[in-house]
Amino acid sequence: MSSTNGLTSLITIYGGLPIFICGTLGNLLNIRLLWRTRRNPCAFIFLVTSFINCIVLFYGLFTRILSVGFYLDWSTTNRIWCKTRTSFSQASFYISFTCSCLASIDRFLASCRQEKYRKLSRLSTAIWAVSLSIIFWLGLSIPYLVYLELLPSSTTGSTSCSLVRNDVFSNYQKYFAFPVYYGLLPSIILIIAGLLTYRNTTKLQIGRQRQVVQKQLTSMMLIQIPIILFSTLSYVIFTEYSTFTATMVKSTDQKAVELVIRNIVSITCYITFACPFFVFLASSKTFREDAKMLFLCQKINLWRPNQIQPHSITAAGNIQSTSMRTHQMPSYFTTMVNHIKPITINEE
Repeated sequence: MSSTNGLTSLITIYGGLPIFICGTLGNLLNIRLLWRTRRNPCAFIFLVTSFINCIVLFYGLFTRILSVGFYLDWSTTNRIWCKTRTSFSQASFYISFTCSCLASIDRFLASCRQEKYRKLSRLSTAIWAVSLSIIFWLGLSIPYLVYLELLPSSTTGSTSCSLVRNDVFSNYQKYFAFPVYYGLLPSIILIIAGLLTYRNTTKLQIGRQRQVVQKQLTSMMLIQIPIILFSTLSYVIFTEYSTFTATMVKSTDQKAVELVIRNIVSITCYITFACPFFVFLASSKTFREDAKMLFLCQKINLWRPNQIQPHSITAAGNIQSTSMRTHQMPSYFTTMVNHIKPITINEE
């Protein structure tokens, strides 16, 4: 068992520290690069998500690295930290997932052809949605402040931060809240919103415009969704497996293997909160240019155009002008589309 504990400690240190450092720096860079576009609803949600992700990485991952990797667990000695750490980490987990879902829904609304749906994608709606989600999840985490206490273990006798026996809350947390709020619900929303957004972009009438918009949206969608599914669902599935098999008799080797697997999936679940900056960097050329200018300490242009000029198509002597609203999309996205030159087709 001592060798297993040593292995889990090494996995936590060498696997968790890079995720924590890269994720924290990436989210801080996101805040810096997205701050100038904070009046955009989607960029505002991304901005809040990056801030919440920093909290998740600190309260969740960093404290886990200290406790499992370096055996510095403050939650076993400090009652206030025991209550607040679990409560805030759970709330920040769910707030981050909710913001990701809201951002995907906003992209869907902004890509709709019907004006009544596009009008729903505005800053005031995003602010209200984010504010209500924060209040909701903070309120839902209050029971942790009530039921968490420093209790002695019945097997080892050591003190640990555990829930006071409450069958109703315990069953709700194990069999409903965790698998639904953490795994099933955000995954379904992200997949559906992403597919609907992709469908909407395929209906754009101008060929070159459709290619640019699809490339931007689908690349973000296709990169984000697998990362979220991989990092969260594996953790949810294994946690539920451990819950349902807790009463089974297991050998020492099986317990050791499950302990290592639990530690691995617990570390990888934080990839979701560390990856947004790298997703944006990989999916947006303009975002990469802004990041490069930031790294080179060059001044970023704060007055980028945020509306696409009409594209004109001449056919049979008739000139038709088509325009597309893009003030509701992030500036680094609209700048790419603004680089499209007007397409003119003359038919005799």
